[in-house]
Amino acid sequence: MITRRHFSSAIAATGLLGLSSVRAQAKSLTYVGWSQDEAASKPTLTAMFDSYRKANADPKLEVIGFPWGQMQQNVLLRLRSGQALDVVQLAERWLPQFATTGKLADMNEVYGKGQLEKLISPGVLKLGDYRGRQAGLPWTAGSIGMVANTKVLKDAGVAAVPKTVDAFIEALKAIKKSQPQSVPYAMTTKNNNSLCPDFQVWLWTFGGQLFDDKGKVVVNSPAAVRALSFMSDLVKDGLAAKDIDRPDARRMYGQNQTGFYQDAPLARGFARNNSGKGADFDAFVQAMAVPVLKNGDTPQSFAWGHLITMFTDGKTAPNGQSPQAKLASHLALSDANQLQYFKEQGLFPVTLTALAQLATDPYVTAWTQASRYAERDEVSQWTTSAEPVSIVGEEVQGALLGQKTAQAAIDSMGKRLEAKMAELAKS
Repeated sequence: MITRRHFSSAIAATGLLGLSSVRAQAKSLTYVGWSQDEAASKPTLTAMFDSYRKANADPKLEVIGFPWGQMQQNVLLRLRSGQALDVVQLAERWLPQFATTGKLADMNEVYGKGQLEKLISPGVLKLGDYRGRQAGLPWTAGSIGMVANTKVLKDAGVAAVPKTVDAFIEALKAIKKSQPQSVPYAMTTKNNNSLCPDFQVWLWTFGGQLFDDKGKVVVNSPAAVRALSFMSDLVKDGLAAKDIDRPDARRMYGQNQTGFYQDAPLARGFARNNSGKGADFDAFVQAMAVPVLKNGDTPQSFAWGHLITMFTDGKTAPNGQSPQAKLASHLALSDANQLQYFKEQGLFPVTLTALAQLATDPYVTAWTQASRYAERDEVSQWTTSAEPVSIVGEEVQGALLGQKTAQAAIDSMGKRLEAKMAELAKS
């Protein structure tokens, strides 16, 4: 695992190697990402890179891919060894790790703050903001939100998607009565990387937080106990199930075996594939706001998206006509490419003009409306988040499996996070 100390020392080594001298000698433009190597998105991104090469023969574009789970480590290694990093795809939750290196260009300096805000709404731009600097350009933006299967709801006699937690529980009970073998809510109950964000959404819904604005651990609260009790009671009552991860939920949703689950905007695409009915299944896929504790509360969701970043020597930012900026614009600011990405992959565009062309799509409209107040991962404020994510996930799972009471799990989570934060602050 990359610790803060290791990360910082590696970046210091990068400075000694002289990233600027490496780039001054470069005769190619290097892009590093993961999506272009994934089977589903490879054709779409290959076409985007090919069209860029056709219009920009010099410098030569070199595309390098790593699996999603290995991206952070490999970007760090390339920084450490002075290998080329011009334009890099990052997940929004990784931004603090790399923004603290001083190697990410401020997109406001590259394009102009006013110009960016004409192209992308400030709320979406916030996804790439780190401490007042636009360190990343949103490429696709949305949230980890909730979808309802309207066929399952209709068969259970549920007339509308529930808006409150109480109505949500009643809907789950109706589904269970209608389909005794179903999992009414395919809630994530395993995999720390899925458990941590999903727990945070319910934690926020019940009025709790992991950390306060200064990074102090505040999870040990009555609100957190209520949130985790709510989740564990769903499992105990058979309204959710043990051993469920996101891929399991997607499969059950497409097979009409669950009424609700949480996912990224790609949910509709997964439903098309898992149902075997393609776009005909769209009629059953309804984006919805996560239920609130009481009417009038703000629906919670977890900010999600991909960013395009530009690595520099830390002194000179690329200008808007540089090869780096041209490639970033081609990927993230071209309406044609944004809409093609949406059409073929289901990833929401970020430009205002592209979104306007999707205004008649109820799925996009509902999801965008529900995610207006999406919050960034609380754990991402730390340059290394793997261990805090594991702590949260392990304690949540302990309660969901009935190994601990909600109170005991929250007590342990708080103590473990406090110890880990103290350790990270010293490193």
